[in-house]
Amino acid sequence: MNAEGPARWHFVFDAVTEISIHFERTPAGDTTRLLVRAGVERFVFVSKQDPSGRDSTESIRRHPGREELTRRLVLSRFGDVPGCEKVAPPDACVVFTGRNGVLAAGFSAFSDERAANMRERAASLVSPAMRDALFSLAPVLPRVAEFGSYSKDFLGLVWPQRFTKAQSLRKGIRKPGCDFDATFDFPCDADARRREEKRFADAVR
Repeated sequence: MNAEGPARWHFVFDAVTEISIHFERTPAGDTTRLLVRAGVERFVFVSKQDPSGRDSTESIRRHPGREELTRRLVLSRFGDVPGCEKVAPPDACVVFTGRNGVLAAGFSAFSDERAANMRERAASLVSPAMRDALFSLAPVLPRVAEFGSYSKDFLGLVWPQRFTKAQSLRKGIRKPGCDFDATFDFPCDADARRREEKRFADAVR
């Protein structure tokens, strides 16, 4: 995506999967918000990257207003990040935050002899209900490019058997999204709604 400033897209993939993509680029970095309906579950995904691209935070929240799991990945200069003090470069620091607490560790700890313990500790940050809701996303994530940062280096760190499948992208159908977005408490403003109405009116002419 090359858009600057707020931008919105809405895509329908099948009868039970649709996604709105909200993107914004500011001097502080890029923010991408995904509003997701996947079967009976609904989620708000948020990805934030600083301008250097070396400090990113991804979160997944069940909607409405329920549990959230967050992963921050800092590739360098993380000495002032709480919990990362003992991580030695050139390793990166990863910080998971969930309902049950916080886990900070070197990124390599999820692939060496410490991996099983780290995965167990990270998995314990969420409730069984949240874990099952996340597992329901496993078939959906490989289909959409925007989910890439939530797979291998986020959910795949904790549950690699479920979230490390190769991408198999599918093309969604562009549809109006303002009414869908409003159900997530992210309504279009008047200008965005006018642009959407004009776009789809022009498309059927």
